[in-house]
Amino acid sequence: MIKNKLIWTSIVATVFLACNELDVPPINIVGDREAFTSESGITAYMARLYRDLPIEDFMTNAGGMRSNPEGSVQDYTDETMNPNPRRGNLSGTDFNYWNYAPVRNMNYFLQEFPAYADAFPASTVDAWLGEIYFLRAYHYYAMVKRYGGIPIVKEVLNYTGQSVDELKRPRDREADCIDFILSDLDEAIRLLPVSSLAAGRANRHIAYGMKARVALYAASVAKYGAVQLNGLLGIPAELARGYFQTAFDAAAATAAGGYELYNKGGDPAANYSNIFLDQSSTENMFVKYFKYPDYAHHFELFMIPWQIRGAQNYSSRGNPTVDFIERFDDIDGNPFILETGTDDAPVLYADRMDLFAKAEPRLKGIVIFPGDEYKGVVIDVRKGIVEAGRAITDMTSTDSFNDEYNGMTYQGASGMGYNETTSTGFYMRKWLNPAIPRSEVSLDRTETPWIEMRYAEMLLIRAEAGMELQSFGDASKVDDAVACMKAIRERAGARREYTASDLTVDLVRKERRMELFFENKIFWDLKRWRTFDREFSNREMKVLWPIYVWDEQKYYMKKTVFTEFRYTFQPILYYQKVPEAEIQKNTLLVQNPGY
Repeated sequence: MIKNKLIWTSIVATVFLACNELDVPPINIVGDREAFTSESGITAYMARLYRDLPIEDFMTNAGGMRSNPEGSVQDYTDETMNPNPRRGNLSGTDFNYWNYAPVRNMNYFLQEFPAYADAFPASTVDAWLGEIYFLRAYHYYAMVKRYGGIPIVKEVLNYTGQSVDELKRPRDREADCIDFILSDLDEAIRLLPVSSLAAGRANRHIAYGMKARVALYAASVAKYGAVQLNGLLGIPAELARGYFQTAFDAAAATAAGGYELYNKGGDPAANYSNIFLDQSSTENMFVKYFKYPDYAHHFELFMIPWQIRGAQNYSSRGNPTVDFIERFDDIDGNPFILETGTDDAPVLYADRMDLFAKAEPRLKGIVIFPGDEYKGVVIDVRKGIVEAGRAITDMTSTDSFNDEYNGMTYQGASGMGYNETTSTGFYMRKWLNPAIPRSEVSLDRTETPWIEMRYAEMLLIRAEAGMELQSFGDASKVDDAVACMKAIRERAGARREYTASDLTVDLVRKERRMELFFENKIFWDLKRWRTFDREFSNREMKVLWPIYVWDEQKYYMKKTVFTEFRYTFQPILYYQKVPEAEIQKNTLLVQNPGY
């Protein structure tokens, strides 16, 4: 089994410090002789380039690539909701990434390193060059999926003292940028070995996986988007079929890397949770690792249920919504609709968990339900109490954990109402590690790795591309799509099986939204499908209020909407605003429409 895990720990001495600085001289002051004449010099150069990858991990938020996980992309879909959604709707500057500095370092390597290549084995040289092409493609894709066409710069631009105009480049068409990215990935595939030179480095099959992602994005934009600004935005519709085929072929090629779905048997809910914790997982393709104290994060601190929080008193910054939960089927294959009744005719439950008795195992592996067990304790979520003899709508609820009714706190040990407790009734389970002791739930302490690419995504790309090709008259991939969906759903514990006659693109998209929850994929999917503005127009998220009915000694699980936050996605946001500072520096840049 090939293990390709991006380990952001020691490469030469301490590579990544807590302050995010490389513990080797910066690239721009290291001479070519020091950087390019020894393997340790190349390793240091590569370490910086890998560190600079714009991987959207645990700490990605609207304000920048690395910060607290608040206002993250999941909060602008129906995946999660922050307990205090203060940001409001997206703007064209959220989740920005316009950064050519790492690209320059890659171009420099491609330009200068060949003069030193004879000192190393040819196969090693090829692998290094393949990595550079892969990394450059990754950077360009991060920018193109945000802005559309950007300037393609393949060489090192140096100021010669004549005029700064010689450094300016206009934006290239989006389709040309996609083809440039795919050509870089083809070079990476040609040059990279099947097995990585070292753990954490790219290999041929990771490059295939990236090619599949990029081609699927391009195909969707071509089919569902529109061409604007003479091609700077959008991709001609006639290119869609070819890109879908490329996506299918590249995703299928990753199977030769020895990857397979993680399935160690036993409880399928626990199995799904362990995908994101078991570092020996055969499903992992490209993984960003953390290591305390050099380079850690604080996802555990910000997401853990309140009653088992760390000493710094943070909790619950991302709560799964009822909208997400009701996306699933139940264990019988029927839609999983939470049966709660109404205020006038409530359904009462002796145990809060009875409401989730038929939840799909995968959902149980993603979400901590109210009354669920985690770390050996019952996660006690309650919105309030209805006193004996009072109308069920006459609930008493507080934001204080000290207020009680006949010895029972109104909001439970993990609450609803306090600003560090769940706002939806649910907590995250996915990515949380129950083995982490409470004393280690703190800022910059968590080492849980971020799985940037896993084999399940490749199966979903094959299924989506295969079903999309059917709309162009090519049904030859439908059986493969059915097989890919079957593998994922069987692992998830889902009962309903699809056939070639009933599988649709929409069902594949639905599966993708369930399987890839909180992996920073769905936000970009909604953009490439061009469904964001239709799905989110004055949208309110649904939440669950567990209300204890005192005279019945049971719970009314009230399903309602979070009225304090409405989300509308404006169509102009399919492309983000080109930063004004970049336009001031380069007057050849054209701003995107609507800004």
